Amino acid sequence: THTDSAMATGNQKVVGVGIIGSGVMGLEHMQNIKLLENARVVMVADTDENSRQLAAKECPEARVVEDYEVLLADESVDVIVVCTPNCHHIHVLRKAIPSRVRHILVEKPLCTTVEHCQEVAELVAEHMGPETGRIFWVGMEYRYMPPIARLLEHVDNGEVGKLHMVHIREHRFPFLLKVGNWNRFAENTGGTLVEKCCHFWDLMRRILQGAKAVRVYATGGMDVNHIGETYEVDGVKKRPDIIDNAFVSIDFDNGARGCLDLCMFAEDRQHEEVHVVGSTGKIHAEAPACVVTMHKPQPASSRVPPPKGRYEQHTTNESTAVPQALLEAGHHEGATFYELEAFVNAVQNGGDAVVTIEDGIEAVAMGVAAELSIKEKRVVEMQEVMALIDSTGPASAGAAGSGPVAASASSSGSTAAAEEEHAAKRHKSKL
Repeated sequence: THTDSAMATGNQKVVGVGIIGSGVMGLEHMQNIKLLENARVVMVADTDENSRQLAAKECPEARVVEDYEVLLADESVDVIVVCTPNCHHIHVLRKAIPSRVRHILVEKPLCTTVEHCQEVAELVAEHMGPETGRIFWVGMEYRYMPPIARLLEHVDNGEVGKLHMVHIREHRFPFLLKVGNWNRFAENTGGTLVEKCCHFWDLMRRILQGAKAVRVYATGGMDVNHIGETYEVDGVKKRPDIIDNAFVSIDFDNGARGCLDLCMFAEDRQHEEVHVVGSTGKIHAEAPACVVTMHKPQPASSRVPPPKGRYEQHTTNESTAVPQALLEAGHHEGATFYELEAFVNAVQNGGDAVVTIEDGIEAVAMGVAAELSIKEKRVVEMQEVMALIDSTGPASAGAAGSGPVAASASSSGSTAAAEEEHAAKRHKSKL
């Protein structure tokens, strides 16, 4: 075993971090943890040999293993960051939550189905309740992008009045290649509107201060990317089925409305805009431009348009610069660093999770509803998606183009065991 990870920063222990999954996001977490003074990567686990080699190169002082259960048992590991393929989160969390590891950060999405999300919630309630002092945190780093964090400050301070509309736009390049091409199939990712867009559903709810979605309507499809591609999966050739563009409209329980405009083939960059409109103003943030713009419309005559220059007179712009070291440590304008910093500080100081298990569940459920809306060409009420948690609810609401969702958390032990064994075989080399 390793020596204790309790090097000291002042009077506090340096937190020993174990990374499960060393793909693109796993490596980004490693790069950013190296920038923290109060944490260090002590172990990494991945089933893929090439990924383990990349991890060893990135963190030469860390122990790199194939089996994540070895990592969970190691006394040097205080917290874990789960960065495996989306469909594998449930299998890792089933082992990690009851384990000796104190605190867990799991990358988005929490899971690929609402049933699995609920199973995780039950495990957290059983093993990581408030009395334990353990933290379960869902990784939603978009909250921590400097321009979006600044937007949230303005909104939380009431600077645009009562909130009525949130519009998020992401135009970007296609999904990158992943180990084993797992992210080409909705059954592995949850579908694009779960995999990619859980960030945006979480942002909408955070901006609206916890409001819950009531109904969802989406239109979209796979129109440009991955057309004509085929991949061999378990000896069978399959075509990708992941949406590459969509419009999604959402009604929230506080009367506000949300809209998402997503295109995965529009630009050779990852460009996001977040617009929030309230009763007394509008604010929008852009990334990677790191610009925040606030406009305060003035009373105007109902018969005469506002004079030229009034918009500029009542508009302010601010820049949220990101240190170069953070820009070089990932692809999220420093957000991964700020998220990890908040997580580790909460671990050291007995704080609570900022992004809770409920936040994780709601984001997945909204994505599932949007995928179902596209698949069935109809408005989807959120109550029918949340009913999937109950085995008496609708049979399935899987990703558009995918088969039925996996067995409910209330399935029998033998069914769950069979599912676990099958998944372990399928994802042996996909971490």
